[in-house]
Amino acid sequence: MTLDANYLRGTITAVLSILQHSTCPENVFFHFLHVKTEPEIFSSIKFTFPYLNFKTYIFNTARVHGLISKFIRQALDQPLNYARIYLADILPKQINRLIYLDSDIIMVGDVSKLYGLDLKSKVLAAPEYCHANLTNYFTDTFWSDPELPKTFDSHKPCYFNTGVMIVDVDRWRKSKCNLCRN
Repeated sequence: MTLDANYLRGTITAVLSILQHSTCPENVFFHFLHVKTEPEIFSSIKFTFPYLNFKTYIFNTARVHGLISKFIRQALDQPLNYARIYLADILPKQINRLIYLDSDIIMVGDVSKLYGLDLKSKVLAAPEYCHANLTNYFTDTFWSDPELPKTFDSHKPCYFNTGVMIVDVDRWRKSKCNLCRN
């Protein structure tokens, strides 16, 4: 989960919902990605959840410098939004599986059920959404080559929600996802 001042209330709400619906909240460990050390944010987390198991990691925004499209919604143009792509590089090697959740998520079931999901040798599982009108996102100015949009002519416009992902981090690392490493 990412952690910054703009989404602190959402993060606290998400964490609370995860803990409240977990059969063993003492076994839940949170990994927070952030771009700068903000002691007041860490204090808020510690004050709100004095027994929370968590660790924080700094995301180096230089990793995505120049890679974020100028044509996306302003809410998505923050480097921290792309930190999830680098989870396999940022987190310690002993972490082999994780659930990534955006800070606007409310958990209504036991998180251990998500964690135990059988990925069937896939790198990740995420909710699929196939009822989107993506024409507002992929305008003619989005494409660097006018031939590229033709790739999707025969496909249903689907995407997956990167705000809820169950990730086999070992498999991700073994896949040598060079696109994800600078």
